[in-house]
Amino acid sequence: MSKEENEKNRIKYEFDEIQSENGDFDFSKHLARPEDLPDLGEIEIYDYDSDLTVASQQAMDVLEPLVDLYLGDVPKLKEHPYIKSKMKEDAMVYAEAIFLTKMTRKNLLTQMRQVDNGDNSARMHEVVNQTVGQIRENAKFLSGQKSELEKFYKTLRKDLGYSEIEQEALPIESETKSPEGEVTTNRELNEMIKLAMLNKAQDKAK
Repeated sequence: MSKEENEKNRIKYEFDEIQSENGDFDFSKHLARPEDLPDLGEIEIYDYDSDLTVASQQAMDVLEPLVDLYLGDVPKLKEHPYIKSKMKEDAMVYAEAIFLTKMTRKNLLTQMRQVDNGDNSARMHEVVNQTVGQIRENAKFLSGQKSELEKFYKTLRKDLGYSEIEQEALPIESETKSPEGEVTTNRELNEMIKLAMLNKAQDKAK
């Protein structure tokens, strides 16, 4: 018998010995019971598609009143195929920014829960700080994006030869008195209306 065959037989013999010695071994007695495990709670699958849909609607809630503010009194311009296509494209970019902002916020909450559960490593705090910084950047980008959109539609109106919205919006008295008796010009009143509309749209986007 060769050396290799002897080694195979030896291993087989030892394996059979181990099996025979532990034939009655009950593994179930050495496994954790369900009641001994921590309650991990119900696993929730996040609905990203739903969040994308909501972000798209929030973006349209911003773009539609914005375009109406600058082009609403010029129906043929507002309904022009390029303007409609441009508004949809702008809304898509704005929606992506809203979605990324939500995901960054969701990521921060997950990280904070990890810290609450005892992960207080220096690396974990570094990650949390980076995420907080990203949230600030997202807010800055959203604000800048809205300003760029306002600038575009306002400049477009002017370049096409239409008068400024302040001259068209309220063709009533040149001055209006506020409840406190202070005189408010049409320009100031229009600015107040514009800010109110934009703030309302921003509240919907949150």
